[in-house]
Amino acid sequence: MKKLISAAASLAMAASMVSSAVPFVTGAADSTKGFELRPYLDVNGKEVSTTVSADDISAGSVTIPVGVFLTENTPDCDSITAQFTVKSDDGDASNDYVTFKKHQAGDDYFKSEQSVSLANGGSGKTVSLVGFAGEIVNDEEDGDYFSPSVKGQCFAEPSSKSANTPNAFGSFAMTAPSNGKGYKWSGAKSDDYPVYVVDVIFAKGTPAGNYSIEFCDYAPEADFPDNYSCMCETSSGKMTTKKGNLTLKNLDITIGGAATPGTTVPGTTTTTQNTTTTTTKGGTDTPDDGEVDDGFVVTPEDVTVRPGETVTVGCYATNENDRLAGQFVAQVIDANLPIEGATATIKSAKCTAVSGTHNYEEINGTWYCDTLDSGEPQEINTAKPVVRYAITIPEDAEPGVYEWKLDRFHVVEDGYNGVEFDAVLKTGKITVEGDASSTTTEETTTTTEETTTTTEGTTITTTADSTPVTPGDVLYGDTNCDGKVNIADVVVLNKYLNDAKSYDMKDQGKVNADCCDAKGGEGLDANDSDAIIKSIVHLVDISNGCTAADLK
Repeated sequence: MKKLISAAASLAMAASMVSSAVPFVTGAADSTKGFELRPYLDVNGKEVSTTVSADDISAGSVTIPVGVFLTENTPDCDSITAQFTVKSDDGDASNDYVTFKKHQAGDDYFKSEQSVSLANGGSGKTVSLVGFAGEIVNDEEDGDYFSPSVKGQCFAEPSSKSANTPNAFGSFAMTAPSNGKGYKWSGAKSDDYPVYVVDVIFAKGTPAGNYSIEFCDYAPEADFPDNYSCMCETSSGKMTTKKGNLTLKNLDITIGGAATPGTTVPGTTTTTQNTTTTTTKGGTDTPDDGEVDDGFVVTPEDVTVRPGETVTVGCYATNENDRLAGQFVAQVIDANLPIEGATATIKSAKCTAVSGTHNYEEINGTWYCDTLDSGEPQEINTAKPVVRYAITIPEDAEPGVYEWKLDRFHVVEDGYNGVEFDAVLKTGKITVEGDASSTTTEETTTTTEETTTTTEGTTITTTADSTPVTPGDVLYGDTNCDGKVNIADVVVLNKYLNDAKSYDMKDQGKVNADCCDAKGGEGLDANDSDAIIKSIVHLVDISNGCTAADLK
């Protein structure tokens, strides 16, 4: 399946209301860090067992939710990443029998609302998964839900070449907020709630044996010596890996254990597999992958607001070619809003244009929403907004009628075939009320003087007063020019993509960041950010650059 960006981030968190696992024992030095794999609650809020009877596995598939927990004494991580897989010496851990399915914080998980009170003061009744860091949002329109403060991407893949595993593979990479305030645990301890949750699904008839969900432990690539398979980076810049006392705890699961007559194994979710033929409709007259679909148009609704107020703007789509949705990507850059000082953010994480509960997650100004349902793209309800923005108008805003539009709206239609396209963006109107007469905004074009330097047939364009960069200096992915490639580079690049005018990136950094379909620093876009973060979790190799096709 296509590797979609979640939050990420497929940015990359999932959780629950109460952990049944033994708490992490504190008392070590403040720098102690670790990851643990533990059984988690099922959708009914029940504890699960790691022993599955022969009767249960012969009757149907069995799902065991597994949480990935961060154990730390001090909330000072700038970034965390880990990869894990499934192994068995006496069973069969291949994709024929064992698969992973991810769950992210904020997604609907429980069948009924669970009461939750967090250590940071938030409380409510929600069906959301609660992550290890974030807050409960009490929303009158959408109900209570969890909003994570640590963002990133998580994956559940059939296999991984980098990890040298043909079996199911889980991975995540996340960063702390870039506002300098850090994060606070949702619970009293870091491991009261998981980083995210993966369903480990054992198919009907899985051979009896001992199965282990294990953290990966493989040598880093030569070009990226700091990128170990499991790693924490603290705010002080310290890297903690297995070689630097990062503790890792795996999880053992037994399949085919004998069940006592008249009893059941608690917590296992058993369903009988049925074969169902499903017919779905897809786009007609589909443009090539990456092109613009003229029949898919996103337009903000017209709104009226007064200076100093915040207004909610729904953005609606037309869908003439009956396109499906596997993922939405939305972006509004504050600097491009026609009202100076205005800011825009997602009003609600939930996307109501598709059935079920699917949430937007932010990665430094760009919002991603995975809309797959059971692995399949969904139909789009054009009567509902595909995204809602809350736009805050500054108190000194001049009254008038302002036209604006989204800076980007991208749709991944088919995760299996990698079909994706950009929407046509049309303008909506923001009417700022006041006593003064209406004003019309003027579009201002700023031209930056450029200097072209030619070196042995290679042309590199740089801004004035910059130092030309030679190709031999390139370390793809090293956006901040510190000699290594990690999550910090993604943060720097996304800040630049979000507002290039206010963020000063070094020319060397631009060349390094331009790792996907490289153009010597002149082709920076979301694909470069995607490539860097996927290289960090070992899903793509950018040591010699890559192409957009490598990201699918």
